[in-house]
Amino acid sequence: MSVNNLLLKIINKNHEFKIRHEEIELELGRTISSDQAIDLFTSIGISLIQSGESYEFRKIDFLDKESIRKRIDQIEGSSNIQLAVEQIIETTSRFFSNEDIDKYQYSICFAEFQTKGRGRGENMWLSPYGSGICFSINGFLPYKSSPLGLSIYCGIAIVGILRELGFEDVSLKWPNDLLHKGMKLGGILTELTSQSQDAENYAFNIGVGINYDLGSDLNSMEQNLFPPTDLMKIYDATYISRSEISGILAKTIIESLNKFNQNSMEESFKSWPEFDALHQKEIKIIDDNLSLKGKNMGIDDTGALLLDESGVIKKIYNGHLVI
Repeated sequence: MSVNNLLLKIINKNHEFKIRHEEIELELGRTISSDQAIDLFTSIGISLIQSGESYEFRKIDFLDKESIRKRIDQIEGSSNIQLAVEQIIETTSRFFSNEDIDKYQYSICFAEFQTKGRGRGENMWLSPYGSGICFSINGFLPYKSSPLGLSIYCGIAIVGILRELGFEDVSLKWPNDLLHKGMKLGGILTELTSQSQDAENYAFNIGVGINYDLGSDLNSMEQNLFPPTDLMKIYDATYISRSEISGILAKTIIESLNKFNQNSMEESFKSWPEFDALHQKEIKIIDDNLSLKGKNMGIDDTGALLLDESGVIKKIYNGHLVI
């Protein structure tokens, strides 16, 4: 059994959220220092707090594959959707092989912890073990959009369902961030490729990362001008599990993709002003060494940002939006 699996075995059987040091050594079959024990668990996203000869860790709401599958099975044609729920992997976006993806209409991978989770650009998206909702959906679309348009389309669907579930004031920051009252809740990344110019279908990869319960581990998140928050901090209704939200989100995105075309995208984009956290506000766009300032006027039918720069409307397709 790998070291990571041994560490998870220790976590899974300690329901009082406390581990004795000798228990770690016994499971690993060797003597280690307290610093080494803490470093080992940190490597899989679990923070230990030492208390004498023991360590405490935060409660983890583990993903339940069966609960997620029940939601996905509510989708028509669900037998053509494959689901994986993994413990520790490099990234959900590269879990399935091309051969696996070709066999199904959609392939969905969730993970408790990603060692090489991807954020925007060259950023890493690293959230503590079991603290987030991290998944990727692979599949094929008959209609060619831009990754930008597809990302915004999925973002609108995600914010819509989160608001329905009672997560009020969740919004979007162009092009792919989820916010709550100015704080970073999550993000969406999309890739869209075709094998040839004559291809009728376009392969897509949609990655979603949403903070569920970060606890005291906020510092391990991606550094951002917008400080992080999580779903549990903004929710004051009846408890809803991480698995339940995960299944609902996956179901919502797939159902949106099933009806995705030019018309459905344009119809979806009509709700952008309602969901845009910075609509009609003065903003700045940074793209490499280029910096533009102006008023956020919304998006066009491709998802490009419309920036009013001294009375001239410019279309922005790339860049980092800041206030």
